Amino acid sequence: MAEAPEVPDVYCDQFSLAQSPYGVTMTFALSTSTPSAVPGQVESRPQVVVRMSPEHAKVMTMVMRRNLKQYELEHLGDPIRLPAKLLQQMGLADADW
Repeated sequence: MAEAPEVPDVYCDQFSLAQSPYGVTMTFALSTSTPSAVPGQVESRPQVVVRMSPEHAKVMTMVMRRNLKQYELEHLGDPIRLPAKLLQQMGLADADW
């Protein structure tokens, strides 16, 4: 029997999201130590691009939310805190969680 190829193990600290009625594309990236030409912007190097149907993305989001909420409750006792500035930059609020 042929040996299965090894699955890459990737760490990412940035992502971008693009969507259409036919698909969702997530690009996961890693910040680089190279200074950006644009002040306040961080240079990054894409690590992996993941594509899926909008339905798959929605189910994945629901499962991730449920699992993270359960982790917060069972292991942390409180919600994971995010800096207000980060939420503002992303157009998010605590109520979105």
